[in-house]
Amino acid sequence: MNNIPTSDLFDAFAEDLLEERTARPLIIIGASRVDNLLFEILNLYLLPKLSKAKDTDELLEGDRPLSTFSARLKMCYRLGLIDKTLYVTLEQLRTLRNLNAHSIAFDITKSPIREHLKQLRMHIISRNSFRLTKERYFDNSPLNNTEELQCLLLTLCVLLEAIREKTTATSGNKIAQSIANR
Repeated sequence: MNNIPTSDLFDAFAEDLLEERTARPLIIIGASRVDNLLFEILNLYLLPKLSKAKDTDELLEGDRPLSTFSARLKMCYRLGLIDKTLYVTLEQLRTLRNLNAHSIAFDITKSPIREHLKQLRMHIISRNSFRLTKERYFDNSPLNNTEELQCLLLTLCVLLEAIREKTTATSGNKIAQSIANR
């Protein structure tokens, strides 16, 4: 594991994100960070892997059941690690990322990208965490379209960082384990 404090790692990520000025790479970078945070949340919550420490995780890495953004997102929701509102919001980001990755032209002013961005914005902009992110990274100044997208992505990452910090490992279902031990 990395010995760099989490806040320093996040600040470095935020600086990289804030340096980017176009929507396409912003969405790729933001979605990649979200995917990584979902991995970290699941890795913290689930029982330890059965394979050796140096081996890839049999659920979360490689060509495994929980190795995709979509699967990690659904599992975090189903385990109760994120609520339905955050799930729907992250699903919008995942859709935008996929449209971005699988399209030659990616224009945020045209349908369907414009509508997905509008939905993403709608789910985040009224949150207190958006206001706090805006204050911290943008001095509460009016935002242009690029800065708003940066703030939306940072807000999602801040929320997931907070969830990751509060996530503790499950001890499993004690009743089911006692039955299995009979």
